[in-house]
Amino acid sequence: MRQMDMQPGGGGSAYSEVLAGRGHSAIGRRTLLERYTFILPLMVLFVLAGQTLVALTMLSVPLGHRDVINGYIAAVPVNVLAALILREFRRTPGTSRFAFILPSFALPVLAMLAVLVGLRIPYSNYMLVGGVGSALAFLYLISAFQRPTSGRRIYLVPGGEIAQLQEDMGWLNVEVLRSPADLARCGDGAVVADLRHELSSEWERGIARATINGVPVYNAKQVRESLTGRVQIESLSENSFGALIPSLSYLLVKRVIDLVGALVLLAVLAIPLVAIALVIRADSPGPALYRHRRVGYRGRPFDTIKFRTMHARVQDDEDLESQKTLDNDPRVTAVGRTLRKMRLDELPQLINVVRGEMSLIGPRPEAQALSRWYDEHLDFYDYRHIVRPGITGWAQVNQGHVTELDDVYIKLQYDFYYIKNVSAWLDLLIALRTLGVMINFRGAK
Repeated sequence: MRQMDMQPGGGGSAYSEVLAGRGHSAIGRRTLLERYTFILPLMVLFVLAGQTLVALTMLSVPLGHRDVINGYIAAVPVNVLAALILREFRRTPGTSRFAFILPSFALPVLAMLAVLVGLRIPYSNYMLVGGVGSALAFLYLISAFQRPTSGRRIYLVPGGEIAQLQEDMGWLNVEVLRSPADLARCGDGAVVADLRHELSSEWERGIARATINGVPVYNAKQVRESLTGRVQIESLSENSFGALIPSLSYLLVKRVIDLVGALVLLAVLAIPLVAIALVIRADSPGPALYRHRRVGYRGRPFDTIKFRTMHARVQDDEDLESQKTLDNDPRVTAVGRTLRKMRLDELPQLINVVRGEMSLIGPRPEAQALSRWYDEHLDFYDYRHIVRPGITGWAQVNQGHVTELDDVYIKLQYDFYYIKNVSAWLDLLIALRTLGVMINFRGAK
């Protein structure tokens, strides 16, 4: 969400950056403990103190020893990079203050270990562990003192979609203004208005005066996107200038990451994949793998490869009802139910990723019959095919498996949010949340 350049009766373009996410949201100015220009130097000092304590109490070598010095040096980029990764995660809707502190350290620590081992640089394990541990303790401590919601009051200008937005913001400190005169007392907070709605001239002048006086003013549409993680297209004009065109430069990088990642995962998971196939064959008659026709990149049909989780049968790909998988579906086998809860049935789609038909992360591909049905009833549904479909995606980690129109409409908004905001950070966040779904058995039933 970004702050609006005010225009009478409408919206603007240049939004100022706002952190958003249920449990960690800030609209307007941030407190000192939410400013990384303050947090990072303080964290470095805290880590140095922690490492020094470790060196003095647990090591028998002096502070000037080579291994100790290298431990000091190695911890700084690891912890700073982890803090920056955490900051990017927290900008995404649905992330809490504590959820991704520990996962944020995974890649920086692995990268530093690869450098130290690869270059044969001597270092102290105690110093590196002490440095990372101190940074973790610092970030958990800072997060505990950060405000769980915005400390600034949020004033809502009535009209348009503000009523619905008020429900989404019910956990924040909000107040609906009664008259344009009330805008004069909004200096302690931020103003949110539906700038596409026909506001009266009195409201327009009041909002303009508030902006001149330095009160942050936000468009309700962007606020709602930042709070819900969903993007809604209501008219063709909203996308006529490429508002939802994904980053083409990142999509090229993403394809390389997909290819390398899929090949590595296929090599690492080769034995588990064979074991799963044998269990499926032993559990019920039929092949371990099956192909299913789906709609993919740019609307082109392709065959997904999945582990079979249902009893073997002749399938009619054109029958709409047979393409829907229900909760506790009787067609699902005992082994299949476990595979679906852990999403292990999707792993053979790594082959589709290598072929270029899919991505590791993106909107899930739908069966042809379902895709046609959704396209007939949901405006702009076909737009989700502008990127490669994924093994997992933003809609899956937020909503899960759905088939009915009302639920798919929400799913479509999650897909549009992903397309609009696709980035390495969002992909990494989805990957981590997918691991959580797999570990906690919260996949399809």
